[in-house]
Amino acid sequence: MTPAILVRQWARPAVVGLAALWCQLPASAAVGWNVDASLATERGQHAGALLDDGSVAVFAGVYRFGFLTNGERYTAGAWSSIGSPGIAGNATEAVTLGTGQVLVRSDGSAEARLYDPVANAWLAGGTQSATRFLPSMTLLASGKVLVAGGSNLNSAELYDPETRTWTATGSMSEVHRAHSAVLLRDGRVLVASGFGPGGEVFTAELYDPVLGTWSLAAPPLVPRHYASLTLLPDGRALLAGGFTAGGVTTHAEIYDPVANTWTATGALNFPRNGVMGSPMGQAPLLASGQVLIAGGADGARNPQPVAELYNPLTGTWSPAGSMGVGRENGTAQLLPSGDVLFTGGFTSTPSTTFYPLVDRYTPAVPPGPAPVLDPLSLLQRAGTALTLAGTGFAGGSGSSTPQLQLQRVENGALSSWAPASYTATSFTSPPLGALPAGLYIARLVVDGVPSAGQLIRFTDPAGTPGGTPGNGQVTVTWTPPVDTGGNPPDSYTVTSNAGPGCTVAAPATSCTVTGLANGTPYTFTVQAQHPNGPGPVSAASAAITPTAAPGPGPRPVPGLSPLGVALTAFLAAALAGWRRRGMPRLRR
Repeated sequence: MTPAILVRQWARPAVVGLAALWCQLPASAAVGWNVDASLATERGQHAGALLDDGSVAVFAGVYRFGFLTNGERYTAGAWSSIGSPGIAGNATEAVTLGTGQVLVRSDGSAEARLYDPVANAWLAGGTQSATRFLPSMTLLASGKVLVAGGSNLNSAELYDPETRTWTATGSMSEVHRAHSAVLLRDGRVLVASGFGPGGEVFTAELYDPVLGTWSLAAPPLVPRHYASLTLLPDGRALLAGGFTAGGVTTHAEIYDPVANTWTATGALNFPRNGVMGSPMGQAPLLASGQVLIAGGADGARNPQPVAELYNPLTGTWSPAGSMGVGRENGTAQLLPSGDVLFTGGFTSTPSTTFYPLVDRYTPAVPPGPAPVLDPLSLLQRAGTALTLAGTGFAGGSGSSTPQLQLQRVENGALSSWAPASYTATSFTSPPLGALPAGLYIARLVVDGVPSAGQLIRFTDPAGTPGGTPGNGQVTVTWTPPVDTGGNPPDSYTVTSNAGPGCTVAAPATSCTVTGLANGTPYTFTVQAQHPNGPGPVSAASAAITPTAAPGPGPRPVPGLSPLGVALTAFLAAALAGWRRRGMPRLRR
């Protein structure tokens, strides 16, 4: 029995401009499938993750000889080894944390591991409370990770990236495994259907991270497992395909979290389960707002090479070209360029075959020049306006209005903003407000044509510093960032307006700047240094002026009390007065 068969035995922000983009796509636009550099090792049921620098990593999985324990990283068109996480299992899940490190877990192992892409090294990721087969793994708005269900468990637990520890949270009403899960726009997590001891699970459940509890949602119209669940731009969620009690299905339905209802939508053109995106993966949402489903297999385990696009405006699916080789249970990563990278996978008919193949899908876009963005710092100030620089922001006519598009990588949430101000080379958004923790692709869309994206995260800066002056120095103090999205600082750098500064390792929140001129006022800023780069700079302090220490004053006579000192001074003054008047004469 091959390892792959084991899986079967577990048998709303504004969305301005998306409609315009859909309407401008030419009906005959060619969809581009291209062969990319192959993996070094064939694999399926592995995990994939987009990293902060735009590279892609894949982890573990299975192949023809059993479980894989290694990983690979795709950078500049080539794959390289990233060593072994030290864990292996039938299926692997991974989530990129706020630190830029990747949390990796595998079926059959309670130990989790962290991949550090900066050091290209593996770290301990803590121990889960239970060994789970085919749970879901979801990055929450806080930056914590929810692992739910799996095996014959209804329990769930949270991973905290700041402490690298696991803690139990509320349990679901029943067992879910091989289910679908996605973070909704309101911060809740939707778990849909799955498989349990009695077969297909008829329920859907909602996790509230504030309360740490689950509640029942409306049940899906068609219970299923190994299905795709994708968050649409309007905040609804598309559940498509999967394995049902009657076999592999073409059925698709949409969950509305506001109305708490499921509604049937257009059916897939081909039955498929285990689509590319790994066993519990999400079909990627493109910059156009359309959903791309590729790969998977039918009830006879025949692989499906023809991909499909779902248009939420029409509720229909259309063919999207064909992969070079149809296969199931590989990964699908949306890239900053807007392309989608599909890696690995396997086929079961006529025999089980694992592939190292990598395909790249390039979506069609409307004709016209694409805007070009200048590079952005990875860590941006949370809650404020985002400013972009580049070229082509007013389109070919010079009079078009650009729109900012932010897409959260982990759940695909796609939002757009009209400009607060712009020119042909600059764009400033309105204040973005609070956004869920995560890695985002920032794009500018002009006349329906998206730019290549820039990867960013949002974090608070350190608090406005204060200081205590000294002789040629100031001791600067501050408060830590209020919300880092699960990305705590490693250290802090203090800079004065005149140049001198100091650095201190976290969690310390003070350091002394020396080499300053007495009598000269200085202001100071603080910048947190995070594992994945420097954070935004704090507001400047009020002016602080170093002052020389006062010189030595009169010294008291040793051995005399303060009263004795005062009496001595009084007698000395009286004696001086007598001498000025002359000594009295005695009568004779």
